[in-house]
Amino acid sequence: MPGIIVRLLQFIIGFIGIGFVVFIHELGHFLAARALGVQVETFGIGMGPAIHTWHGRKTKYRLSLIPFGGYCQMEGSIDLVKALRDDERSFSKGEAGSYFTTTPLVRIIIFTCGPLVNFILALLLFFIVSQVPVMTVVHEPRIVLVEDHPALFGSTITQDELQSGDRLLAVDGQPVTTWEEAESAIAGAGKAALPMRVERDGDILDVVAQGVQDGSSWRYGISMWQDPVIGRSDDPRFREGDRILAVNGRQVDEIYDFYEEAGTDMEIVLLRYGEEVDVRLDPTTSFPFAWQGLLVPVERGGLFKSMAYALSRTVDAVSDTIGVILNMVNLDMEAIRNEVTGPTRAAQAIGSITTTAFHEDTLSGLRAMLYLLALVSISLCVANLIPIPTFDGGQIVINIWQLVTRRELGPRSYVVFQIAGIVCTVVILVAMYSLDVLHYIRLWS
Repeated sequence: MPGIIVRLLQFIIGFIGIGFVVFIHELGHFLAARALGVQVETFGIGMGPAIHTWHGRKTKYRLSLIPFGGYCQMEGSIDLVKALRDDERSFSKGEAGSYFTTTPLVRIIIFTCGPLVNFILALLLFFIVSQVPVMTVVHEPRIVLVEDHPALFGSTITQDELQSGDRLLAVDGQPVTTWEEAESAIAGAGKAALPMRVERDGDILDVVAQGVQDGSSWRYGISMWQDPVIGRSDDPRFREGDRILAVNGRQVDEIYDFYEEAGTDMEIVLLRYGEEVDVRLDPTTSFPFAWQGLLVPVERGGLFKSMAYALSRTVDAVSDTIGVILNMVNLDMEAIRNEVTGPTRAAQAIGSITTTAFHEDTLSGLRAMLYLLALVSISLCVANLIPIPTFDGGQIVINIWQLVTRRELGPRSYVVFQIAGIVCTVVILVAMYSLDVLHYIRLWS
């Protein structure tokens, strides 16, 4: 698939994801307003030109062309126009169901529900993420002695009772079935003489690995054996399942035999479907393939463990977002360049990470997408609580002030605050998109 099409697909996926989160935010306002007796004039899904509009009993629903976000227009625009025309000092003559004829407490609840549903959405998404089966790569617990490849490992550790190719069955009395389990047991043993049980040529042997102390840890000169079988490659010369038999005339039994020839012209002999295939590689230490491993599902936690994970990740995301906002307020330019992205780069990042994960397997793609949407939901939740008049946070602060002082904000003051908020919002949007433009200029220059 051409690169431009892939990039466009990534943008579309990212914008739809962000649009979904914004839509949920507006849905929170919509449901709260309807529940509290405030009529919603228009509830829009998407932005831009309308594709279709249909009329409910009390609300007009609009589907727009661009699948990005939505909006909730509450009843009250006529009340505002009348109050300004008649030079009224309050909205006392407003009609029933108007936003302006409600109490400050009702307005606070309506504006709080947008960020609140984003917080709840993030909790739910993180919970689902913890329940999605995740595949991880494991390897058989066979070993290679580093003494067999001194040039690669730069180690002088030797073992008398172990041999390359031994399969570990137990480490320090702890049974192991994968190299990852064995590696963990070896790292946690902390012994000069480490007992092991191995299988060698069909025989079960009890041996002892002699360790060399390195600071507070012990090293045993043991590494993971891996068969030289190709797992994945973007180079058409290599295919999944190819086994490397030889390089430059040297027999290859495990991957370190192959690495011994890295950095030279490599004449490689592959075994493919029972036939030998010759491939040549120019000198390199970065190979166009990955080694094959065994994919197994990671054990999922129980209900309470998943709930704790969801809460912990949500709280961490809130903390991280607040930190980013504080860096913006303090004009920490280095932190802003590293941590802040505009809508375009955010959409690209979401689309790119998601499509890459889906390329690996469906569950990884789903998990990555849900995780990123949870982070976007928290970002929207926290950002909307900034006390700028057109933001939810600004409206909440204004109505708290009215609730405490028992003084209503007059129509003219309301308009002034809205204009100030619009100016602030435009400045923020311009700044965010400018960061994206500068990033792409640096990238392409």
